Amino acid sequence: MITYETAPIPSNLGKEFIRKHHYTHGCHNGPMCYGLFDEGELIGVLAFATPASENVRASVFGAEHKDAVTELHRLVILDGTPTNTESWFISRALAWLHEHRPAIRGVLSFADASEGHQGTIYQATNALYCGTTAKARFWRDQNGRLRHPRQNGVNISPKVAQERGWTAERRASKYRYLFLIGSKSDRRWARRNLRLQPTDYPKTENIE
Repeated sequence: MITYETAPIPSNLGKEFIRKHHYTHGCHNGPMCYGLFDEGELIGVLAFATPASENVRASVFGAEHKDAVTELHRLVILDGTPTNTESWFISRALAWLHEHRPAIRGVLSFADASEGHQGTIYQATNALYCGTTAKARFWRDQNGRLRHPRQNGVNISPKVAQERGWTAERRASKYRYLFLIGSKSDRRWARRNLRLQPTDYPKTENIE
């Protein structure tokens, strides 16, 4: 039986934990962070954040409802927790998000195939699988942090990246998952307005 505690935490505390323990060593600005605690010690963080691309938000329910979409941006839990801790933590965080942001109907999350991830944890939490993204060029900064090709609403050109000392890194497609949250009527609305096409969960494979 899982006996951990969960609670919202300050954005700066969540970002610090993510930078230290997540493989990207980075996080969007201003995330809504939810913490996992073991006898008062922070052992996990889930961060919700607005996707960098307006098109990504609009792809779910249409441009007119893009504000009903956010992203499960980062999830990291220290090693040594029991089986099912991640799915239990995700369900708690989604319930908290609905309570505090009731206008949100859809929560996207992406499993990074370049890191060998396929989204098993999202499948375990019954998220909808909505195919893969396109391949993309990201940037790697001098500290080894992976940088999104769009920063503060602006696409980073090769020239700007070079000036910053960033190097190009080709990344594989990502597996796209979607949680529909809210009341039964909220989820019915989401289903009626959904622009993405859910499909069967992917089989174990490598994608380039």
